[in-house]
Amino acid sequence: MWLYAAALWTIPAVLGARQSVCPPPCTADPRKWTPYESLESLKDCHHPVLLDISSHQSLDSPEASFKIHACTIDEHPDNSEGEAKLFSSPVEPLESPITDADTTSSIQELNFLLRHVQAVLADASNRVTRSVVGHFNTTTVGIYSGAAIDMSTATFIIEGFRTSEDIQTRKAAAIQLCGDNHDLEHTFGIAVDTTGDTATIQTAVDSWTEAHCVENDETILIARDLDTVDEPIRIQPHAPSTKGLSKEYCKMETVVKGDTCITLAARCGIPVEEFMRNNSENDQDEENKDTRCKLLHPGDQLCCSERVRIPKSKPLMNRDGSCAAYVTEPDDTCFLIAQKHGLEEPKISYFNDRRTWGWSGCDYIHPGLRICLSEGYPPLPDPRPDAACGPTVPGTTMPMDGQPLADLNPCPLNACCNILGNCGVSPEFCINEEGPTGNPGTAPPDHKGCISNCGMEILDNSNEPARFLKIGYYASFNLDRPCLNLRAPHIQVNDYTHIHWAFANINSEFKLEIIDPHEQWADFLALEGVKRIVSVGGWGVTISTTFYEVFRKALDPANVDGFIINILDFVEDNGLDGVEFDWEYPGATDLQSTYFSLPSDGANYLEFLKKLKKVFPHGKDISIAAPASFWYLRGFPVAEMWPYVDYIIYMTYDFHGQWDYNEFVLKDWCNGGNCLRSHVTKAGVPKNKVAVGVASYGRAFGMKDADCTGPECKFEGPQTTALPGRCTRTPGIIANAEIEELIIQGDINESFYDAGSDSNILVYNDTQWVAFMSQSTMRRRVEYYRSLKFAGYANWAVDLTHWSGDDREPEPQRIDFNVEQR
Repeated sequence: MWLYAAALWTIPAVLGARQSVCPPPCTADPRKWTPYESLESLKDCHHPVLLDISSHQSLDSPEASFKIHACTIDEHPDNSEGEAKLFSSPVEPLESPITDADTTSSIQELNFLLRHVQAVLADASNRVTRSVVGHFNTTTVGIYSGAAIDMSTATFIIEGFRTSEDIQTRKAAAIQLCGDNHDLEHTFGIAVDTTGDTATIQTAVDSWTEAHCVENDETILIARDLDTVDEPIRIQPHAPSTKGLSKEYCKMETVVKGDTCITLAARCGIPVEEFMRNNSENDQDEENKDTRCKLLHPGDQLCCSERVRIPKSKPLMNRDGSCAAYVTEPDDTCFLIAQKHGLEEPKISYFNDRRTWGWSGCDYIHPGLRICLSEGYPPLPDPRPDAACGPTVPGTTMPMDGQPLADLNPCPLNACCNILGNCGVSPEFCINEEGPTGNPGTAPPDHKGCISNCGMEILDNSNEPARFLKIGYYASFNLDRPCLNLRAPHIQVNDYTHIHWAFANINSEFKLEIIDPHEQWADFLALEGVKRIVSVGGWGVTISTTFYEVFRKALDPANVDGFIINILDFVEDNGLDGVEFDWEYPGATDLQSTYFSLPSDGANYLEFLKKLKKVFPHGKDISIAAPASFWYLRGFPVAEMWPYVDYIIYMTYDFHGQWDYNEFVLKDWCNGGNCLRSHVTKAGVPKNKVAVGVASYGRAFGMKDADCTGPECKFEGPQTTALPGRCTRTPGIIANAEIEELIIQGDINESFYDAGSDSNILVYNDTQWVAFMSQSTMRRRVEYYRSLKFAGYANWAVDLTHWSGDDREPEPQRIDFNVEQR
């Protein structure tokens, strides 16, 4: 399993920031934008985005794996408006007008999106994109501009459309140049919708990319020939292609979508009858010209003169054995690709099925796919700017030793890598599935597959630990609370093998110090029948700017020897049985501290443990705390660390919480990362060095909907609306003792056991939702960890389990909560 496997000491730059619910910023080439399987994947992104939607993969199609390429516009809408007017008479959409309250924001968003989609089409470096969609909040804009529409014409139409007062006061409108004698290259259209109906805009764009007009009068008004435009449309002449011609061959014209024999003859500059003769092999063909003209296919090349058709040279395998590669463009099909390169259509599948990275067959072509057009080994896929693993990482070169492409650039900690080049340890990353043709780098529709280090099973077969550890944390600061206090002499030592004092600090001289305003340290040292361990650090301390930097400096090679001597002195002077280090977290990049990670953090931590182990007294324990989140665990070289510690406390009690609101990393479990489910998560890590974290508190959330309490229901955020516990007084956390009190008092909506998460759920005060572990649930989990040969368990915290009487509070009757099972 991934905790046991090799870790990297430095984190790739692309992993240096949290994955977001929004795609990366826009670049000039839409083929480099991030692919998504549906608009649902972007519904939690509240920033303006641009979408490149393949016309061959409808948003409603269940078969398509990735239907959208998207990017985030890295700025906010402004109120700038142009002055040009397009319409001499108003365009009257059939939708109802926007209300006054919505007008300002809708106009602002509309102008903003029109400006940006226009910029994509106008970019000189972008030669393939003819359509683009912009979306922000409930406003969507779609534009298609055929290859023969010059940018001055497109700009003129867009500006006029944008500044039309009538358009800006309507919920939906469109204008289009299409149909009749307009082929694909001479088709143009703009559609807008401010009601959130993105599918309508895609339908319009799809129609234009097929050289069809939009005819749905209930949604959109057609200005078919732009007869309300004051200035004439300026269209570039489309001359017949003569590239590579010689006098013995005919002049050729290539069929595009929407072409008829009439439009082809017009481009050739000859009468239709002459055009038919030039492309008829016998008199019967000429007599059946009506049928023949209905069988035109985009990509066909036909003669404008009485000559034979130009034969095409087929792509050949390269001298190094690699295939002739081709990068797919918007609107490509196998037929079009074959026609452009002198191949038979079935050859496209023959060269690519089960071989080429990312290829899912002729029915699922999307822009930017690098495929083969000849025999030979397949090429590297095009790089992706946000890829962190696999062959799409920028700068990756083709392996010369036959290494599978999937094994290139593995994830830190041997985490799973999915087909998008993202690292993780959840189902979104770890389930190995292939697309319809069984090609590498593919997945079934609406899945992201796995290409390397796949699976979520516990793979370690280590021996049973010599002793099953029962570790309890004693939070010395619990006496700061107004109630639910526990003094050190009253710790129930018979329930544990180790008690960890939480926490000791490191001062500026790199010495350990105990802050003990309630005078519990001496009583802690007097405990008998358990190992007494001092825990150094902890969340509340290590995220502070001062301590985080002191911890780092203490591990610096220039200071570490003196730090180790101070640790040895502290352990000996206090008669301790060991020490634990809880640095949260080396290598972290998103903490509130003003000090951020350094590439040396993990390496220095490792070297410190190596040195400490060599000189630490025999029989005394060294341990570290490690986060359950892959995001933070990446900074720990745990595979190299474990030989130098007696056990690792794996903090699975803090796997998820309020901080996960709107986090992309949880979208495989819950869109938006804010679903109500047990955040007390089972670990799935190697065994006899790992003590699995369990919690004597519940994670609490404020529900969005009082009537929705299931695992897919949502909690409020980003700021928590959970009520603080009566004694713990921390929103989002409520002690088991406080939960017992709530249930005894009866002021609850429901309390039940959820078998799917092996957790207890409490709902009270209508919208307060808590996931926790009852006594029997914790016992069952502990026995499960024992059966898997884990080192033991670690409970946070012994002062949260029950009412001790130390604060003179009455002790309620102890109860169990498995009252109902779901």
